[in-house]
Amino acid sequence: MYCANCGTETTSSYCSVCGTSAATGRTWTTTTFAYAGWWQRVGATIIDNLILFIPTEIVIYTVSRGLNYVVADLAAIVVEGFYMFVLLTKPAAQTIGNRAVGTRVRNATDGGPISPNQVLRRFGLVALYSFLIVFGAGAVTLVGLAAIADSLFPLFTPRKQTLHDMYARTIVVRK
Repeated sequence: MYCANCGTETTSSYCSVCGTSAATGRTWTTTTFAYAGWWQRVGATIIDNLILFIPTEIVIYTVSRGLNYVVADLAAIVVEGFYMFVLLTKPAAQTIGNRAVGTRVRNATDGGPISPNQVLRRFGLVALYSFLIVFGAGAVTLVGLAAIADSLFPLFTPRKQTLHDMYARTIVVRK
């Protein structure tokens, strides 16, 4: 079973991660999925980044001519967020990269489509890494390591989730 609150796999009616009890009225699920492998996820990310490269660079070039590079980089993050939001809020919940490698993003609780709030939470954490790197935040190395750890997390979790998946309560599954 999976905790409906945090998506953690559990064998009891009490989640050892978030402390939620099945008695709270939340629906627990026993649905299992064929989770996307790490290389599939990497492939989808590479394809999406290639697709976003030219539009992002155009935005950075255009905005930086009239303003500074920090504002241009923030505008690029917004463009990437718009791409993710538009494609992941559709019923298929797939970016072009997901379609190419045969994966989709689903709600970790019930396997259904993800909500706009989940898309914002999911991309928001990834955008936070970029935002902190843009502003320097005095800890670029630490932020970079956090982003790398996020990317490697599926190698060590039973549901092959990244940190941003766990935060948004999503999973990436094979079609």
